Parts: sequence; structure tokens; C-alpha cells
Amino acid sequence: MSKDKKLKANGKPIHPSSRKAKQISKIECHSGRVVKKRQNTKAKYNNLRDRIQWFKDQLNENQSHLSRQEVHELVQRYLQRFQDEIEQIDLKNQIGQRQKTPQYASRKSLIETTIDAERHEYETNGFEVPNLMQPDAVKELRNWDGTIRFMPRLKLCLIKHNGSTSNKTEQIVDIDHESDSMDDVDE
Repeated sequence: MSKDKKLKANGKPIHPSSRKAKQISKIECHSGRVVKKRQNTKAKYNNLRDRIQWFKDQLNENQSHLSRQEVHELVQRYLQRFQDEIEQIDLKNQIGQRQKTPQYASRKSLIETTIDAERHEYETNGFEVPNLMQPDAVKELRNWDGTIRFMPRLKLCLIKHNGSTSNKTEQIVDIDHESDSMDDVDE
């Protein structure tokens, strides 16, 4: 507890080492953790929404679904989406060589960090994208209005660099079927 904060309960000051002060401190820490967790979850869903929206915008009107190769090409284009901006930043920095600190350095480092993280995700765990290989999933994606609330309706899949894909919905269904069969064995 800081010295500036004087804790009071029922108009009386509370001793900083008392049990009541520890309870109040615990409640404040808990509420801070809850707020931080909500912010992280919201940021994660916003990033996923932006990714799905980008893939939705890249679809042609006459395509009912894409092949696996076309999806990998689309992921490669997604990973290269900041190249123009990086080239612009480099060009601006070349013009003003006499500056000690390069212009837009923080933006460039943010872009490079994002690209590295997404490329690492694509090459190791798999890149979560809308399932564009099934016509009904593409139809659902086209009908999606871009809100986070309706994102669970979309079918997503993991695309890996080596060419393998796995549907997240199929994995969840398989796990549920296994747990059901385990319950039958216990009874």
C-alpha cells in the first residue's frame, strides 16, 4: 500500500498491516487482473477478426471455394501485406540520412515483430484462417457481417507451411466423441 492512500473503513483509518488492508489489497489486485485478462482476450479476438476480414475481402465473387494451393498462396499474400509500407518507410529514411533516429522506427519495428510472429505461427503451429476449401464455409464467410459476436459460426482451419491442414471443428468433434466413449466405459 502506498503512503498516500489512507484506507478507511466506516470512517476509521485502517492500519496498513492489518487483515482488512490485506483483504482490500487482494480485491484491488484481483480486479486489476480481471481487467487485464479481458483486454488481452479482446485484443486476441480483434486480431482474429481483422485476419478473417482480410481473407473475406480477398475472395472473388465467383469463387465457391479454393484449392489447398490457392489457400497457401493467399496466406503468403497475407504475410506480405505490409511490404509496401516497409518500403515506404525505408525510402523516407534514405532521403533524410542526416537524422540520427530514423523516422517511423517504432512503426517499422511493430510491423517486423508482427510479421515475424505470424510467419513463426505459420511455420510451426499452423495459421488460423477461415476454411476456404469447403463451399458451405465460404458461403457462411460471405454472409458474415464482420462482428466478433458471430465469429463462432465461421469454420476455421489451421494451415501449416508444410502443406497440411486441420479443421478445428473436426478436432473438437473428435475430442467430444472420445470423451463420450470414455463416459460409457466408466458406467
